[in-house]
Amino acid sequence: MMIKKKCKIFVACDFSSQKEIVNLLSNIHEKISGFKIGLQYITQRSPEDIKELSKFNKEIFYDGKFLDIKNTIVESIKSLKNLKVSYATVHLLNGLDTLKAANEVAKDINVKLLGVSVLTSFDDKDLGELGFVDQVEDQVLRLVKIADKAKLYGVICSPLEIKMIKKIAPNLKCFTPGIRQNENKNDQKRTMNAKQALEEGSDCLIIGRPITVGDPKKNIQEILSSLN
Repeated sequence: MMIKKKCKIFVACDFSSQKEIVNLLSNIHEKISGFKIGLQYITQRSPEDIKELSKFNKEIFYDGKFLDIKNTIVESIKSLKNLKVSYATVHLLNGLDTLKAANEVAKDINVKLLGVSVLTSFDDKDLGELGFVDQVEDQVLRLVKIADKAKLYGVICSPLEIKMIKKIAPNLKCFTPGIRQNENKNDQKRTMNAKQALEEGSDCLIIGRPITVGDPKKNIQEILSSLN
């Protein structure tokens, strides 16, 4: 299958150190659409550190995975106002009412809200151990319908669920972690390689260790070459 749309890649910057993330982005920012900062970084760095990263002129994806009562979620989204971030994540388990309120606030500060469905490190067994009756696909389906009703910008999902999501909620953008180029899945369980994910219809690939471990410049070039 021919990949018709432009490849959009966000590198997952799973670092605590400002020096490490700046060094990484200095080497590869020309090859990526943006980058994701997660809990490992957010809990260690200041707002000024986050704003410093805007010098690379790339979209910043703030992966806070917010899950709390409505007031706390709304105020947390408001706190992103001056950080120069383009995207932020909330768990879809917050429910429709909270997600609607959060989305309104996000729009006011020009942040696109992405809903986390089921982590790509989870499988059916993991959900069962947590007391969920649904299997992964059914749980993702249930949560995506809520994201669609809340009119979020998109969802975080495994590439395995993209086609299902596009069928029931075509307006939602699919941001897909769980990208692995070989058999080494690390702690991920529901994976595809970059080319497969794009063929499924991913709007944005979120790639961490396959880029950041080893030689990032060489790694990302190999990923881009694999798409041809």
